[in-house]
Amino acid sequence: MTSLEPQSGVSIPPSAGLVKLVTKGRSTGLPHVVVTRFVFDDGAFFLLAGKARSDWVLNSLAQGSVKVRIGELSWECSVSRAASGERSHALDLFARKYGRRLTEEWYSKAEVCTKIVPSGAPSRRGAAGGEAHVKTTLQDWREAKTDYYQTVAEAFDSASEEYDFTIRRNFINSWIRERSIGELRAVTKKEDFLLEIGCGTGSEAIQIARTVRGILATDISPEMIALLERKVDALRLHSKIQTMQVGASRISSTADRLPGGSTRVAYSFNGALNCEPGIREVPAELSKVISPGGYFVCSIRNSFCLSEALAHGLVLQMDKLAPRKKQPIMVSVGGRDIPSYYYRPSEFARFFRPHFKAKRIMGLPAILPPAYLSDIYFRARRVLSILERTETAAAASFPFNLFGDQTLFVFQKT
Repeated sequence: MTSLEPQSGVSIPPSAGLVKLVTKGRSTGLPHVVVTRFVFDDGAFFLLAGKARSDWVLNSLAQGSVKVRIGELSWECSVSRAASGERSHALDLFARKYGRRLTEEWYSKAEVCTKIVPSGAPSRRGAAGGEAHVKTTLQDWREAKTDYYQTVAEAFDSASEEYDFTIRRNFINSWIRERSIGELRAVTKKEDFLLEIGCGTGSEAIQIARTVRGILATDISPEMIALLERKVDALRLHSKIQTMQVGASRISSTADRLPGGSTRVAYSFNGALNCEPGIREVPAELSKVISPGGYFVCSIRNSFCLSEALAHGLVLQMDKLAPRKKQPIMVSVGGRDIPSYYYRPSEFARFFRPHFKAKRIMGLPAILPPAYLSDIYFRARRVLSILERTETAAAASFPFNLFGDQTLFVFQKT
């Protein structure tokens, strides 16, 4: 099998069994990501699709272009249907790479073979790996003297295209999202106009919007906002979701965009507040736009996760029993390493005490492992599924509610 070296100076790793394909929706223009098997020969990737009407096939052929990613490498490519002879050759290469039995079972009757040709040398894009797989130390980051907010915005800009795909494929992240939305819905009313901090690509806002009056979704990343706006267009949710680019420490600037200048319920999920170095300013900022008796539902990453410590202890990785002890901690977002600030639940609640009272504190999850261990957990889920049955009861119970991967708070304005 030929490498990419003659064309780009970079070879495809021989161990690369899967390729990530990023296309744009034909109608929506939204990113569509799939991971699939491939072979590379004579300067082109060859992919076999079981169904000719698969979205990635229709998207790529309609546009004539696609992004191909393997690890940290990303190619801009042109796309066409492979000729009959190329298809036969690709099947033979598939059989050599993946085995004849798998190829005959999955690909012999594939309706389409696509030929994907790189337009030039690949760009190098860091492979996201969470807090367990960063390459930059905090000292290195500080020595670079980059602006924190700009760095965070750029990291989430980089993550935006694959963000929904990454969350959907992660069992623990999906679990966390559903529990978070459930807690939010418990304090909302149909007539509420909500305020979201750190909306990302807007998945939570879209789920919630149809059951409330509306949502003002904010984020520091312009690419995340742009992606949400494309979703709003595609789903015709203009009357329900508005957007604004602003950080949490300046959230009072949203007052002009809120009906009557305030909201009864605001929320922030999935660690957005961990990327806010001005966190001590946020409670006062929020108090300016949350009405008396109103709620702020939020989650933050915890500085100690019990299930993480137990998981590493079971495999005798004693140096990883408390990987979050020193703060801030470096995390990977969109393939870029940035500092993130994790907190003890008591410490975080204290920040809000002058303006808010913590009505509910919940581990998220309390028993299940953190999201970056989701793949390991999922492979053993049949044996460990009892953890899911105890999770609901343990999540809000002391002391488990204080030692989850994340901690969810329901604050009420005093």
